Amino acid sequence: MSWPISWAALTKAWRLGQQRLSDERASACQNQHALWLEQALTAAQSNTRGIALTLGGANQEPLYTSFAEQPEDQLTSQLALYGTGDRWSGRLSVAYVDGDRDDDHLRFDDSYLAGIFGNWQLGVGAIDRWWGPGWQSSLAMSNNARPVPGLWLSRHMPLAPESRWLSWVGPWDLQLIAGQLEHHRAIPDAKVLGARFVFRPFDSLQIGLSRLAQWGGEGRPQDFGAFWDALIGRDNGETSGFEEGEDPSNQLGGVDFRLSFAPGNVPMGLYGQFMGEDEAGGLPSKLSSLAGIDMVTTLGNGSQRWFIEATNTVAGSWISERRYNVMYEHGTYQSGFRHHGRNMASTWEGDAQAITLGLQQYFRHDVAVSLNLSRATLNQEGLIRAEVPEDGNAILQSVVEQDITLAEVRIGHPLLGGRLDWLLSATDEAVVTPFEERETWTAGLQWHREVNW
Repeated sequence: MSWPISWAALTKAWRLGQQRLSDERASACQNQHALWLEQALTAAQSNTRGIALTLGGANQEPLYTSFAEQPEDQLTSQLALYGTGDRWSGRLSVAYVDGDRDDDHLRFDDSYLAGIFGNWQLGVGAIDRWWGPGWQSSLAMSNNARPVPGLWLSRHMPLAPESRWLSWVGPWDLQLIAGQLEHHRAIPDAKVLGARFVFRPFDSLQIGLSRLAQWGGEGRPQDFGAFWDALIGRDNGETSGFEEGEDPSNQLGGVDFRLSFAPGNVPMGLYGQFMGEDEAGGLPSKLSSLAGIDMVTTLGNGSQRWFIEATNTVAGSWISERRYNVMYEHGTYQSGFRHHGRNMASTWEGDAQAITLGLQQYFRHDVAVSLNLSRATLNQEGLIRAEVPEDGNAILQSVVEQDITLAEVRIGHPLLGGRLDWLLSATDEAVVTPFEERETWTAGLQWHREVNW
């Protein structure tokens, strides 16, 4: 339910899972999903240093994302040098990305340097994060926006506590982040602070707790007192003793879960996520919601993951009064919860509701096909509260309330020693954003190859 995850942790969990299964259950797990994971683990263990080349492009900047690879913009090119040792890992990526909306062409996204200290990982860089159980989107952190550069501290191996008083927590993971947003926004150089705690009290149940805050920035208090007020959640304007516009931070917080079960040896999962735009009584309030169910089947010569996922990003859409133009927005941090104009959480943006039916088909020979069909209502009430300063990046959000049907096809397969990913998506009507009226279709491809030594 949190990404990225270390290869070491994934390898250990995979091996332990295999050892604990009966022969019958282990045989039932031998599908193309399992084969892909085995190949990925083997490659990660052997490919410890090398260079990577990525080339891609699309007819327009893809508007909607999911947990998948795709080109960033009309032209994408990246060259990366990477290496991994026993206690460290690093990657230096230099990219040139060209498009009409974001004029930051030379980028160092996906660069990082991390070291292991005991069972902790300390790192610096700009890497994508996905906080939540969803396949189509997330209400916390996702890959919808460019990665935020900063520092992080996380558990290396999500082991269970040895204390008998805490053993009920089960295997647990903690991620702490502190990132720097771009300069050209309503509050230049604002910071992003985040924490995520995931634990598994039962083999079939995972629970995640997330908290995020925009804090500091040009013209804002950044001393320890302001940090402490943000940490304890004392940032609700007059109710917290502040004058209008003096809130020290813009905060989001919530909970998510995944319940796994396997009736008739068919792996299934029920998952949900609830994210609050505000707090009341020390708990998140004005909640938005995401819920879904998925299952894995082995039809034909491949294996499939099916899912249906519903998202509602109206604040208060879950058991309270609906409040429009609130989720991912703020009276002081008026660029909202965005980075370079794209929402750092939901690809649907705020005040939207969507339902997606998805299929991920894994064939032999490392070929994968993903099909998504979504029906969405965008920007309910048709208001845009966020402000874009001069030289800032336009926000990719519908300017009016709009109902759309979105169909997406993604195909990945080996080519010329690397991997080629195709994207084709279409909407039944054009989405009009503050930047431009979008084409109803988006076509793109991205080729990635690694050369190891």
